[in-house]
Amino acid sequence: MATKSWTEPLVLGLMAEAQASDPRQAIEAYAEKLRREANQEKLPVDVEMIASVKGVRPRRGAYEFAGRIFVEADGQLVMDLNAKDSRERQRFTCAHEMMHTAFPNFTEEKRYRLDASVESKPLNQEEEYLCDFGAAALLMPAPLLEEYRLTESGLTGVKKLAAEADVSLEAAGNRLAELSRESVAFMVFEYGHKPADRPLLRRGEAVPKRVRLRYAHCSQLDVYLPRFKSATEGGAIARAHASGKLERDTEELPGAPGAGKFEVEARCFGADDRQRVLAVARRA
Repeated sequence: MATKSWTEPLVLGLMAEAQASDPRQAIEAYAEKLRREANQEKLPVDVEMIASVKGVRPRRGAYEFAGRIFVEADGQLVMDLNAKDSRERQRFTCAHEMMHTAFPNFTEEKRYRLDASVESKPLNQEEEYLCDFGAAALLMPAPLLEEYRLTESGLTGVKKLAAEADVSLEAAGNRLAELSRESVAFMVFEYGHKPADRPLLRRGEAVPKRVRLRYAHCSQLDVYLPRFKSATEGGAIARAHASGKLERDTEELPGAPGAGKFEVEARCFGADDRQRVLAVARRA
């Protein structure tokens, strides 16, 4: 979410309480407060220690959701985490749930973090976005990331931060893009069909899959990159999906031919239906 008008009552309450024109500033400040109260001064941040300092009792089980936080009748804060999720996902979910405590009157209802889906739009979409934003700030605090510059380190820096902060590659790339003061785009691609292909597929027509943009996080770039736009044929992103190796090229960004050429590096991560191509683009 770029600059926008915020509408959800809990978000407006947070802004009023923090006297902030942008709730992201309030959430980042709250994450920093939690980190310092728990004396977490190096990576990886011990997010369960932070929860403990806040008085939260964690539980793990085989749930149909990633996580939730609520207050029991006796006032005890409880956080449920899905034991089936990976360690990195549980850490991020724990941090996400902790961010719900920043909102005024958060104790009045349970908060659930569902499995992520490009089709899902929770009713409290702004709050969920801000909790993801705050989770990244809690696990990857800006004061501890001064040595990282996405425009210089590219995917090597993303991998290094992911390992040191014990987070996913996507979380690391998004955070570095968020903090970048230079023009850069961090992009995530998947191999598949676009939504407009579905009627043709239902009719049994053969529609080829393409390497398509799932989302992009642009910093200091006045460009719009539409979701599901296919990567340039023969370019670094498409080649990375085919080769599984680090690929580089100078090319246009998908869906933004008027933005000029960019130096792109890309690599495919994951396996089978979880494969994704991660890419970093800098102006040529």
